[in-house]
Amino acid sequence: MINEIFLLQNPWREQKDYSFNLKTREIFKTLLDNMDNELILGLVGSRQVGKSSLIWLLIENLLKSGISPKNIFYFNLDDLKLHTLFSAIPEFIQFLGNDNKRKYVFIDEVQRLNSPGLFLKEVFDLKKNIKIIYSGSSQLEVKAKTKEHLVGRSRIFTINRLSFNEYIDFAAPITKQEALNKILLFGSYPAVAKETQSIDKKLRIKDIFQAYVQKDLVDFINLKDIDIYNKFLIRAAMQSGDLLNIHSISNSMGISRNKIEEYLNILEQTFICKRIYPFHKNYNKEISKTPKLYFLDLGLRNFILNNFNDLSLRTDKGSLFENFYLTELLSKDHHSMKKVNFWRTTNKTEIDFIVQGEGEFNAIEIKWKNSKRPKSFSTIELLYPGIKTSVITCDDFLV
Repeated sequence: MINEIFLLQNPWREQKDYSFNLKTREIFKTLLDNMDNELILGLVGSRQVGKSSLIWLLIENLLKSGISPKNIFYFNLDDLKLHTLFSAIPEFIQFLGNDNKRKYVFIDEVQRLNSPGLFLKEVFDLKKNIKIIYSGSSQLEVKAKTKEHLVGRSRIFTINRLSFNEYIDFAAPITKQEALNKILLFGSYPAVAKETQSIDKKLRIKDIFQAYVQKDLVDFINLKDIDIYNKFLIRAAMQSGDLLNIHSISNSMGISRNKIEEYLNILEQTFICKRIYPFHKNYNKEISKTPKLYFLDLGLRNFILNNFNDLSLRTDKGSLFENFYLTELLSKDHHSMKKVNFWRTTNKTEIDFIVQGEGEFNAIEIKWKNSKRPKSFSTIELLYPGIKTSVITCDDFLV
């Protein structure tokens, strides 16, 4: 039975010149650069974000480079029948072939295992000729189950939704204006980008949301109060891009602050939202604690609010565009080296994003149309000499 399932999941073993015919991603070269080192390679990100597709592209690249199909192993652990193969290290290594040839082992949805961290550690320590690449859809689950086992043994990359340029490639033929409008309304999951009709995009988003609730929240986290969590999601979507008022949410929903913090943690660890914290140093009027909350996919946000109204009818275009720009910043940062904050003072002088990285210290204000230099730039330039300032509008993505 295991051999039959394995062969179904590894069709390149029996079909010569096998091709997946998939679109590539901007992060793919970075992943390729990490295929020759000894580290375990981890791909984490939301469901349906394209982790499996990247794994298949890596497999296709290995095949084209001359690696024997017999030395490439792919396991999708959503099929529970395969789990018995992972119950004992000796049997697993025997299945791979206990020789010294370099083998590439791809494990999709590694969080399905009871003790994935320990399993990966033992294989890594025992057989240096095995290169392991795994994917995980719930960072909460992956972290909880790997803990300290992979410290110094792994390199982890977050796989984001499509960037603006990737979206244009996936949805081609499409103009830049059409691409921007569709991302702001329907988000940038690959499967959503490929749909041409609005109704089909909405149905895809609904499927993704339902899979998230069922597989991440119910199956993995064992969250009991789904109805309350869904109501919290609506409040979170309404506050997207604003200062996060936990006290207000707690009072309005009648649940404890600790429960709200738990929900926020779940949102972040399942790649639905991200908290951005204030930038501050020595200026005593700078806000230093209260974060902002952003959604990592605008299609999900709009689905939660049941609002897919055309942009011409919306009053939140500026907020949507600001949220979009954050996802662009994150999609370009494959090594997670940049630090993204916002800046705000007690008298409400504010700048949307402060971006710090190697050789960069930028203050960025996001405007839907108005490119006029804001007064806040003069204030922050006095406090932080050397900071670069820029205003980003939608026109910057249409040239």
